[in-house]
Amino acid sequence: MARIIYGVAGEGFGHSSRSHLIGGRLIDAGHDVIFAGSQKSLLYLRQYFGDRVKEIFGLSFAFKDGRIDKSETLKKNLLKLPDANRQNDELFKKHFEPFDPQLIISDFEPFSAWWAWRNGIPFISIDHEHMLTLCKLEHSAKDWLSWLTSKVVTELHYVGAVAYVIINFFKAPLKVDSAVLAPPVVRPILTELQPTCGEHILLYSTTGQDREGLCRVLSGFSDHKFFIYGFDKTTPTPLDYKNCVFKKRSTEGFLNDLAAAGGVIASAGFSLLSECLYLKKKMLLQPVAGQYEQIINAHYVEKLGLGVAAKELDTAAVGRFLDEIQKPMPDDERILWPDNEEFFKILQSRLNKLQPAVDISLS
Repeated sequence: MARIIYGVAGEGFGHSSRSHLIGGRLIDAGHDVIFAGSQKSLLYLRQYFGDRVKEIFGLSFAFKDGRIDKSETLKKNLLKLPDANRQNDELFKKHFEPFDPQLIISDFEPFSAWWAWRNGIPFISIDHEHMLTLCKLEHSAKDWLSWLTSKVVTELHYVGAVAYVIINFFKAPLKVDSAVLAPPVVRPILTELQPTCGEHILLYSTTGQDREGLCRVLSGFSDHKFFIYGFDKTTPTPLDYKNCVFKKRSTEGFLNDLAAAGGVIASAGFSLLSECLYLKKKMLLQPVAGQYEQIINAHYVEKLGLGVAAKELDTAAVGRFLDEIQKPMPDDERILWPDNEEFFKILQSRLNKLQPAVDISLS
């Protein structure tokens, strides 16, 4: 049995759901695991692991007009730094040091990784974000500022991991021997769904889109019905409009609509993208402006024939997408389709190199 601390970034659903799956596997294999989470990951993981989950200070983003406000994000986190240091020092002394971990795992959570580095404890990085710095990618010159910002932020998160397990949906050359590519993982509930190709298109909005403007665009495609999620906060009781059906937040309802959708329109976050790949749904992706990870995701989705990338959800983009979903899903050897067991095989190969090795097989 190994004593493991698992640090989880607080922003974004993907970090939490992925760590839920992997952390559960570690526990089922007999290891003692403490989670360190913040914000969304803290609330999410405590539902499943209770007192095993401790609060760590988490970096957060500030948004303006649907895009990340870089200067406000920096200001917001710097102002919190004194309190963050006190909070994390208490966490380290009260929980990390007495636990005496043999391994740290970080899903883009910097403070637990830096603590491991300072104390000479091996740590492994498991995330999608290091694809930006450790893979050789196609970059667009017009997005150079977003690329540079994302590169600096990723590199400053932490250094010195004994292994970087980069979860990604396409193959790309790696820059360092300590990195390895692994396919996306999906939550177990998704594997229980039976995908079909229904008549509706699922749209999930997370970028503060204008509801009326969206309806005007979609109503121009009267032969299609659009099931729309994500407007609960701005419109508590949204009204349907022609072929647009607004749905209230519901995990079960969303997953059922996702499994039966003819296609999916969303931002280019990695979690939903992975679920679309698992269910073989083509995508129209609108990356959050200035978020380079999403820009890269959308670019490769279009490049590999998995869907369409667009800066705006306008008539031209939706029209292109509706044409695209008539084509079969690609059979391209560059695509890394979601595969939980293959991921765990790759992770085990890295854990075998530790001294002592950490076994995650289930007996």
